[in-house]
Amino acid sequence: MEYYNQTQDHWRIAQCCQFHDKALVKRYNLGTTTKTYALKDGGKERVQTKAISNCKKLLDIISTYFPTQPHNLRAFRISSELLPCYTLDFTAPWYDEIRDEIKEILAETGRAARKHSIRLSVHPAQYTVLASNKADVVKKSIEDLEYHALYGQYMGIPAEEFSMNIHLQGLYGGKHEDGISRFATNFPYLSEYAQGCLSVENEDKPNGYDIKHTLELAQRIPIRCTLDTHHYACHRMVETERVKFDGKYVNRKIRDVDHITHTHEYFREAVKSWRGLRPLFHVSQSFPPEDQSHWMKPNAHVGEFWDEELMAAHVPMLQYADFDIEAKHKEIAIKGFYDFIKKEEEFAGEEIDCIRMI
Repeated sequence: MEYYNQTQDHWRIAQCCQFHDKALVKRYNLGTTTKTYALKDGGKERVQTKAISNCKKLLDIISTYFPTQPHNLRAFRISSELLPCYTLDFTAPWYDEIRDEIKEILAETGRAARKHSIRLSVHPAQYTVLASNKADVVKKSIEDLEYHALYGQYMGIPAEEFSMNIHLQGLYGGKHEDGISRFATNFPYLSEYAQGCLSVENEDKPNGYDIKHTLELAQRIPIRCTLDTHHYACHRMVETERVKFDGKYVNRKIRDVDHITHTHEYFREAVKSWRGLRPLFHVSQSFPPEDQSHWMKPNAHVGEFWDEELMAAHVPMLQYADFDIEAKHKEIAIKGFYDFIKKEEEFAGEEIDCIRMI
């Protein structure tokens, strides 16, 4: 059993990176600084102060916020801003000076996560492309992945129980096979820990990497597949229709596509790629169709979930996998989705039974 499921299996829906409520934002949201400010007078102190403050805030989140939440909500994606400017060459000695303090705080954070059964993950940005055809991009991507892997290492979380997720990417106008091969070739250059915690996600663009491509990658290297159910749908939105908007005709993407379900072969194979552990998948929703500003942006994340039919389709998926809730209103969206799930359980007359699929 995973560290966050020591006594029993709980399905989880996870909050991503930040808080929405103003009081929670002030207390818990991490701060950041940029390379520009790091290079200015006082940059060293600014970076070091922000890093220590962020680590203490993360400890506060794990020690005081999530223990008050139902077990089903005890999951959190940590912001990539935890240690600002970490991968810049000139900040390395700055971090060496405070590394022991960072390790001490994060070790305590890891102990709190174990005590309160809180699942933790991280999601490097879109510029981390292990399948790039440019050597310098691959080098920086490896550095960025090793940086994010430090979160789990410093917290003392076993690699396979910490989730570090990235997109496959790296198409560059070529064939899907090319990017898959480059990713597989570059994967061994990661540390053992980074390899162990890494997962790869399907993309939303119709010409990008679908779940079938990430599953193909998983046949070549020991990597887990993160299914993004919203990306799955967006990938299939290839047709448009002409509609009148603001006095002129524009193209609108047709959203009426098949959504993935818990019985689909791709869903089941993605679950199996986690080799017995509870997978951590992603779910989000488009803005309502009446929101004309997002007619051509079905991949944009709405503030709170509104499509109950789509939400209901994810309830049986929770038997097999946990989900990051990618919504702009953060903990408010989480609470809304949670309340919907509990009502579905009440209507069915039974709780969701978590199942291990190997």
